[in-house]
Amino acid sequence: MTNAPEAPSAQDRPGLIGRAVGVLTSPRSTFEHVVAEPRWAGILAVSVAIVAVLSAALVSTDFAQRELLEQQRSSVEAFGMTVTPEMEEQFAQGLAIATYTTLGSTLVGIPILCLILTAILYGVGSGFLGSQAAFKQVLAVVAHAGVVFGLQQLFVAPLNYVRESIQPPTTLGAFAPMLDADTFLYRLLSGVDLFYLWWLMALSIGLAVLWRRETRPIATTLFVVYAAVAVALAVVRTAFGV
Repeated sequence: MTNAPEAPSAQDRPGLIGRAVGVLTSPRSTFEHVVAEPRWAGILAVSVAIVAVLSAALVSTDFAQRELLEQQRSSVEAFGMTVTPEMEEQFAQGLAIATYTTLGSTLVGIPILCLILTAILYGVGSGFLGSQAAFKQVLAVVAHAGVVFGLQQLFVAPLNYVRESIQPPTTLGAFAPMLDADTFLYRLLSGVDLFYLWWLMALSIGLAVLWRRETRPIATTLFVVYAAVAVALAVVRTAFGV
């Protein structure tokens, strides 16, 4: 037994595109369909493909290669090391295949992260909330919430190409250019992305439908966890100067 609503009839069943758009425009009703009939493979494949292809395309540009090289140099120097010619050669070799490594790591890494997150949420739901939701239902909710990341790349990749920068333009840090990039506050704001907040909200709605609970406490918990991670990363980056 699961806590899923009755599966929709064939004529009322939304297709892949309908579910993708629905997550963005009418998430609650869309997730009701997703939970009732959990399909995850197609939506996950499309989202991952969009993120992988656009990320790899951006990395292949000259300005991205220069920026990545500078980031690697800065990271080494932040730990008090000197960039040697041998290191420069290693950096160049890595950047030469960066397009392919970005494509491959994204195609493999995102599904793995999706499964890990699903396992965590499945454990929380069944272990702490008494949910009888099947693993497949949780996976379907996680996969559909990931549509937000596909939209993010469709928005960010062309914008970054025009800006000739790989720095995320949708973080709170992007709205505070007056701050010194080396300060804790700027690093903290740069760790908060508007699309991640949107994703957390969509995921919260999906989990609320799945677990038959109110959205607000779920969303609050996820936002608090995200804020804690952002603060921790800002502290580390400030301490090591990266």
